[in-house]
Amino acid sequence: MSDPVSVFLVVIASLLLVGALGELLFARTRVPDVIWLIAAGLALRLMGVVPQEVLDTITPYFTALTLVVVLFEGGSRLSLADLVGAAPRATMMSVLGFVFAMITVALFSVGLSAIAVLPASWTFSHGLMLGAIVGGTSSLILTPALALARVSPRIQRIVQLEASLTDALCVVIALPLIGILADQTHSFGAALGVVGKSFGIALALGILGGWAWVPVIRLLADSPRVYPLTLAALMFLYVFTGEAGGSPAMAVLAFAVVVGNARLLMHWLIRAKPEGPETTLASSVRTVHSQISFIIKSLFFTYLGLMLEPPWSMLIMGVVLGLVLMLVRIPAVMVSLREPVFSVEERGTAQISMPRGMAAGALATMPMIAGVPGTESLHSLVFATIAATIVLFTIGYRKTQGAWPPTRIQVTAASGGALGMLGVEAGDPGPEEVTATIAAELDVIESEEPYTPAGPEPGPGRDAP
Repeated sequence: MSDPVSVFLVVIASLLLVGALGELLFARTRVPDVIWLIAAGLALRLMGVVPQEVLDTITPYFTALTLVVVLFEGGSRLSLADLVGAAPRATMMSVLGFVFAMITVALFSVGLSAIAVLPASWTFSHGLMLGAIVGGTSSLILTPALALARVSPRIQRIVQLEASLTDALCVVIALPLIGILADQTHSFGAALGVVGKSFGIALALGILGGWAWVPVIRLLADSPRVYPLTLAALMFLYVFTGEAGGSPAMAVLAFAVVVGNARLLMHWLIRAKPEGPETTLASSVRTVHSQISFIIKSLFFTYLGLMLEPPWSMLIMGVVLGLVLMLVRIPAVMVSLREPVFSVEERGTAQISMPRGMAAGALATMPMIAGVPGTESLHSLVFATIAATIVLFTIGYRKTQGAWPPTRIQVTAASGGALGMLGVEAGDPGPEEVTATIAAELDVIESEEPYTPAGPEPGPGRDAP
């Protein structure tokens, strides 16, 4: 085929097919579907189907769209109630894991600069920026994997909450550092003031926009158009915040957190207990959002494979950095999930739950777009790190889970509607029926047998999770 339009359509159709087949293979093989998508991207690059100039052109647009979808997903699922009281273990593991990873990556990158893998102008501040970019885990990969695994519901919840919180931490920490390092015309203090002003504007617009959108969501609760309208509002907010001098990504995150926690915030502020808009949001947009996420995920991880390009030293060090992130996660899990409250198996599950994903990938290109010196090839290092962490997670996941678990899966009343819309009847769906998309929509799948911790039950004097 010589017609570029025909080639484009065939490539997009093939990627969606690979994504769908990858989910079915995931249910059978325990290999996450994103592995197949990255492999498809590598194949397209080796065949020269997508020219480099096309990738360079679409990068800023694709990055913005990916950030909007990822931040809305992570922010709307970030439960403030869990953070302040219900899940102190998850909060501790999130913060410790992020801080340990950020500092370790910063030191590692300074070492890379010393051996000329990274530019000589690379500083510890650049390293902290890189650490913030790759410091968070990916809920898009972890949620479906753990929902189909033989793990306790509380570990599923801890890992899911950690992924949502670290998505927010990546944005909150990485973007200011990118802004400071990109501002070469001001002193550090002046640049910090500019970044602070940008974040202040973004927070104000995001919070106001979220509060203003809550009544719209409640008004359109039964409308199938609520998700497209919400996505449009997020895009308008992204553009308007940038024009106003604020941080667009931070505004989207603030909007999502407000919308996702509207009921709790209303109770805190006015002591009212209205019907939860966050519940309406979840029931109204779940199916549409899963389809949009599937398309973005299919394109993004293929794009990641396409962007795995030389210099080879960057790719090799990205793999090494993935191993470093796996090792540095161990002490964070050991401190946060201590025995005997958490079993060895639960801590092992938490330790392997370290794949990086779309948030890190979208942030990886932002230093170059912002004009941070010495970051022209940084995306190769980050993308190789993402791929390495996904492969390591896959190896650990297959080792601990093996083939399709014999545990019967019960469809709860809350999840029955979602399964019904997807053509799965209530009962005991088999591996051929429960794909990664369905598992993600169920959020938490309960097994037939009640879970009993391996250690003694938390007593009055013991810190319960």
